[in-house]
Amino acid sequence: MSEGEMVREYNIVITGIGGQGILTAANLLGWAALHAGYKVRVGEVHGMSQRFGSVIAYVRFGEDVYGAMVPEGKADVLLSFEPVEALRYVNYVKKGGLVFSNSRPVPPVQVSMGLASYPSLDEMREIIEGEFGARFMAFDAEKLAVEAGNVITTNVVLIGALTQTPDFPLSAEHVKEVIRVSVPPKAVEANMKAFDLGVKAAKEMLKL
Repeated sequence: MSEGEMVREYNIVITGIGGQGILTAANLLGWAALHAGYKVRVGEVHGMSQRFGSVIAYVRFGEDVYGAMVPEGKADVLLSFEPVEALRYVNYVKKGGLVFSNSRPVPPVQVSMGLASYPSLDEMREIIEGEFGARFMAFDAEKLAVEAGNVITTNVVLIGALTQTPDFPLSAEHVKEVIRVSVPPKAVEANMKAFDLGVKAAKEMLKL
Protein backbone atom coordinates (compact mmCIF):
# COMPACT_ATOMS: atom_id res chain seq x y z
CA MET A 1 0.00 0.00 0.00
CA SER A 2 1.48 3.31 -1.04
CA GLU A 3 1.65 6.29 1.30
CA GLY A 4 -1.62 8.20 1.40
CA GLU A 5 -3.62 5.39 -0.21
CA MET A 6 -6.83 4.55 1.64
CA VAL A 7 -7.71 0.91 2.30
CA ARG A 8 -11.13 -0.44 1.39
CA GLU A 9 -11.36 -2.54 4.55
CA TYR A 10 -9.13 -3.37 7.51
CA ASN A 11 -10.25 -5.65 10.33
CA ILE A 12 -8.82 -5.99 13.84
CA VAL A 13 -9.99 -8.40 16.51
CA ILE A 14 -8.90 -7.59 20.06
CA THR A 15 -9.16 -10.18 22.79
CA GLY A 16 -8.08 -10.87 26.31
CA ILE A 17 -9.73 -11.00 29.71
CA GLY A 18 -11.84 -8.50 31.62
CA GLY A 19 -9.82 -5.73 33.22
CA GLN A 20 -7.04 -5.61 30.60
CA GLY A 21 -8.25 -2.49 28.79
CA ILE A 22 -9.62 -4.17 25.67
CA LEU A 23 -12.47 -1.70 25.15
CA THR A 24 -10.10 1.22 25.67
CA ALA A 25 -7.75 -0.17 23.02
CA ALA A 26 -10.62 -0.71 20.57
CA ASN A 27 -11.89 2.83 21.10
CA LEU A 28 -8.42 4.37 20.70
CA LEU A 29 -7.86 2.53 17.42
CA GLY A 30 -11.35 3.46 16.27
CA TRP A 31 -10.76 7.16 16.99
CA ALA A 32 -7.39 7.04 15.23
CA ALA A 33 -8.99 5.54 12.12
CA LEU A 34 -11.84 8.08 12.23
CA HIS A 35 -9.40 10.99 12.44
CA ALA A 36 -7.54 9.50 9.47
CA GLY A 37 -10.70 9.86 7.39
CA TYR A 38 -12.03 6.31 7.45
CA LYS A 39 -15.49 4.94 8.04
CA VAL A 40 -15.23 3.13 11.37
CA ARG A 41 -17.19 0.47 13.21
CA VAL A 42 -16.20 -0.64 16.72
CA GLY A 43 -18.04 -3.78 17.75
CA GLU A 44 -19.63 -4.42 21.10
CA VAL A 45 -17.64 -6.53 23.51
CA HIS A 46 -18.74 -10.15 23.45
CA GLY A 47 -18.16 -12.59 26.26
CA MET A 48 -17.92 -12.07 29.98
CA SER A 49 -16.66 -8.54 30.58
CA GLN A 50 -16.15 -8.93 34.31
CA ARG A 51 -12.59 -9.19 35.56
CA PHE A 52 -10.88 -12.39 34.35
CA GLY A 53 -13.71 -13.28 31.93
CA SER A 54 -12.95 -13.82 28.24
CA VAL A 55 -13.60 -10.67 26.16
CA ILE A 56 -13.55 -9.94 22.43
CA ALA A 57 -13.96 -6.65 20.57
CA TYR A 58 -13.84 -5.67 16.90
CA VAL A 59 -12.42 -2.65 15.09
CA ARG A 60 -13.26 -2.28 11.41
CA PHE A 61 -12.33 0.65 9.23
CA GLY A 62 -11.93 1.51 5.56
CA GLU A 63 -13.75 3.11 2.66
CA ASP A 64 -16.37 0.33 2.53
CA VAL A 65 -17.16 -0.84 6.06
CA TYR A 66 -20.70 -1.45 7.28
CA GLY A 67 -21.14 -4.15 9.91
CA ALA A 68 -19.50 -3.90 13.34
CA MET A 69 -18.55 -7.55 13.79
CA VAL A 70 -15.56 -9.05 11.97
CA PRO A 71 -16.59 -12.24 10.17
CA GLU A 72 -14.61 -15.38 10.93
CA GLY A 73 -11.58 -15.70 8.68
CA LYS A 74 -11.54 -11.99 7.79
CA ALA A 75 -9.37 -10.33 10.45
CA ASP A 76 -6.09 -8.85 9.23
CA VAL A 77 -4.77 -8.85 12.80
CA LEU A 78 -5.73 -10.52 16.05
CA LEU A 79 -4.37 -8.46 18.93
CA SER A 80 -4.43 -10.54 22.09
CA PHE A 81 -3.71 -9.31 25.61
CA GLU A 82 -3.47 -12.88 26.97
CA PRO A 83 -1.88 -15.73 24.99
CA VAL A 84 -4.46 -18.48 25.37
CA GLU A 85 -7.18 -16.02 24.29
CA ALA A 86 -5.31 -15.72 20.98
CA LEU A 87 -5.77 -19.46 20.56
CA ARG A 88 -9.44 -19.22 21.52
CA TYR A 89 -10.23 -16.69 18.76
CA VAL A 90 -7.67 -17.53 16.06
CA ASN A 91 -10.54 -18.65 13.79
CA TYR A 92 -11.23 -14.96 13.11
CA VAL A 93 -7.86 -14.43 11.41
CA LYS A 94 -7.53 -14.69 7.64
CA LYS A 95 -4.94 -16.89 5.96
CA GLY A 96 -1.67 -14.98 6.00
CA GLY A 97 -2.94 -12.71 8.79
CA LEU A 98 -1.08 -11.90 11.98
CA VAL A 99 -1.65 -12.88 15.59
CA PHE A 100 0.13 -10.43 17.88
CA SER A 101 0.00 -11.42 21.53
CA ASN A 102 1.17 -10.47 24.97
CA SER A 103 3.14 -13.50 26.18
CA ARG A 104 2.30 -13.09 29.89
CA PRO A 105 -0.32 -15.72 30.79
CA VAL A 106 -3.23 -15.37 33.18
CA PRO A 107 -4.03 -19.03 33.87
CA PRO A 108 -7.76 -19.77 34.19
CA VAL A 109 -9.20 -21.32 37.33
CA GLN A 110 -9.14 -24.83 35.83
CA VAL A 111 -5.36 -24.58 35.35
CA SER A 112 -4.81 -23.17 38.83
CA MET A 113 -6.79 -26.11 40.27
CA GLY A 114 -4.77 -28.61 38.26
CA LEU A 115 -7.78 -29.66 36.19
CA ALA A 116 -6.29 -28.51 32.88
CA SER A 117 -2.91 -27.63 31.41
CA TYR A 118 -1.86 -24.32 29.91
CA PRO A 119 -0.33 -24.64 26.40
CA SER A 120 3.18 -23.37 25.77
CA LEU A 121 3.88 -20.60 23.27
CA ASP A 122 5.45 -23.18 20.96
CA GLU A 123 2.28 -25.28 21.07
CA MET A 124 0.21 -22.18 20.30
CA ARG A 125 2.48 -21.29 17.39
CA GLU A 126 2.15 -24.78 15.95
CA ILE A 127 -1.66 -24.51 15.96
CA ILE A 128 -1.91 -20.89 14.80
CA GLU A 129 0.66 -21.18 12.04
CA GLY A 130 0.25 -24.84 11.12
CA GLU A 131 -3.52 -25.21 11.23
CA PHE A 132 -4.71 -21.66 10.54
CA GLY A 133 -1.96 -20.32 8.28
CA ALA A 134 -1.46 -17.13 10.30
CA ARG A 135 1.79 -15.70 11.65
CA PHE A 136 2.17 -15.78 15.44
CA MET A 137 4.28 -13.26 17.34
CA ALA A 138 4.37 -12.85 21.12
CA PHE A 139 6.32 -10.72 23.57
CA ASP A 140 6.01 -9.67 27.22
CA ALA A 141 4.01 -6.47 26.79
CA GLU A 142 3.18 -6.37 30.49
CA LYS A 143 6.88 -6.19 31.39
CA LEU A 144 7.31 -3.24 29.02
CA ALA A 145 4.27 -1.52 30.54
CA VAL A 146 5.84 -1.79 33.97
CA GLU A 147 9.03 -0.34 32.51
CA ALA A 148 6.96 2.55 31.14
CA GLY A 149 5.68 3.28 34.61
CA ASN A 150 2.25 1.64 34.84
CA VAL A 151 1.11 -1.92 34.12
CA ILE A 152 -2.23 -0.49 32.98
CA THR A 153 -0.48 0.70 29.81
CA THR A 154 -0.05 -2.88 28.55
CA ASN A 155 -2.78 -2.19 26.00
CA VAL A 156 -0.86 0.83 24.67
CA VAL A 157 2.32 -1.24 24.39
CA LEU A 158 0.39 -3.65 22.17
CA ILE A 159 -1.11 -0.83 20.11
CA GLY A 160 2.36 0.57 19.54
CA ALA A 161 3.51 -2.83 18.35
CA LEU A 162 0.47 -3.15 16.10
CA THR A 163 1.39 0.03 14.21
CA GLN A 164 4.57 -1.67 12.98
CA THR A 165 2.87 -4.68 11.46
CA PRO A 166 3.01 -5.08 7.68
CA ASP A 167 0.41 -3.04 5.77
CA PHE A 168 -1.10 -1.43 8.88
CA PRO A 169 -2.93 1.55 7.34
CA LEU A 170 -2.46 4.13 10.12
CA SER A 171 0.86 5.83 10.85
CA ALA A 172 2.42 5.26 14.25
CA GLU A 173 2.70 8.99 14.93
CA HIS A 174 -0.98 9.52 14.07
CA VAL A 175 -2.10 6.79 16.49
CA LYS A 176 0.28 8.03 19.15
CA GLU A 177 -1.13 11.56 18.93
CA VAL A 178 -4.69 10.26 19.35
CA ILE A 179 -3.61 8.41 22.48
CA ARG A 180 -1.83 11.52 23.76
CA VAL A 181 -4.98 13.64 23.62
CA SER A 182 -7.29 10.84 24.83
CA VAL A 183 -5.68 9.78 28.12
CA PRO A 184 -5.74 11.86 31.34
CA PRO A 185 -2.91 14.45 31.47
CA LYS A 186 -1.19 12.69 34.37
CA ALA A 187 -1.06 9.45 32.34
CA VAL A 188 0.38 10.93 29.12
CA GLU A 189 4.05 10.34 29.89
CA ALA A 190 3.63 6.67 30.82
CA ASN A 191 1.42 6.00 27.80
CA MET A 192 3.83 7.66 25.38
CA LYS A 193 6.71 5.62 26.76
CA ALA A 194 4.61 2.46 26.61
CA PHE A 195 3.74 3.14 22.97
CA ASP A 196 7.40 3.69 22.05
CA LEU A 197 8.46 0.49 23.82
CA GLY A 198 5.82 -1.43 21.87
CA VAL A 199 7.07 0.05 18.61
CA LYS A 200 10.64 -0.92 19.47
CA ALA A 201 9.68 -4.47 20.43
CA ALA A 202 7.77 -4.98 17.17
CA LYS A 203 10.61 -3.63 15.06
CA GLU A 204 12.97 -6.10 16.69
CA MET A 205 10.62 -9.05 16.14
CA LEU A 206 9.72 -8.05 12.61
CA LYS A 207 13.36 -7.15 11.89
CA LEU A 208 12.43 -3.70 10.59
